[in-house]
Amino acid sequence: MKPVMNNMSVVVSHVLQSVVRYFNPFMRLVLGSRAHRMMSGRLMLLSFTGRRTGRSYTTPVSYVREGTNLLVPGGGAWWKNLTSGTARVRLQGTWHVVTPEVIREPGALSAVLGRMLAINPAIAVFTGIRPGSDGRPFAKSLERERRRGFVVVRLHLSAEV
Repeated sequence: MKPVMNNMSVVVSHVLQSVVRYFNPFMRLVLGSRAHRMMSGRLMLLSFTGRRTGRSYTTPVSYVREGTNLLVPGGGAWWKNLTSGTARVRLQGTWHVVTPEVIREPGALSAVLGRMLAINPAIAVFTGIRPGSDGRPFAKSLERERRRGFVVVRLHLSAEV
């Protein structure tokens, strides 16, 4: 029975990720406006330049604040654009320059994701990685998503722009 639940959470995760893509334009609009307070407690805008295209991208992402850092779950491949320099975030109505650090190593990834899940349990729904009774992500689901490219991006806040 457990494998069915794991498979079910993966399916739900992938469906939610697809649905979120359709809502991104609306979320960009809200997060970029004065109405950002409705969503900016858990969502922010992330702007970066494409590493191959050179195009500028702005996308809504979920985050967990940890001191002066922002932790962002990174499924897919978009985070690879952050490996070549700085980016900007619109955090609670203000633009900040950030320096990204990609966390891929399994032990560090498990520890930081465990802290993120404790603060924002909804991350489990969108990533397909649930916490165990000890608060750390289930090793099997974390490894499955890690093989698919899942990382956590730690954004070090710099000065306002």
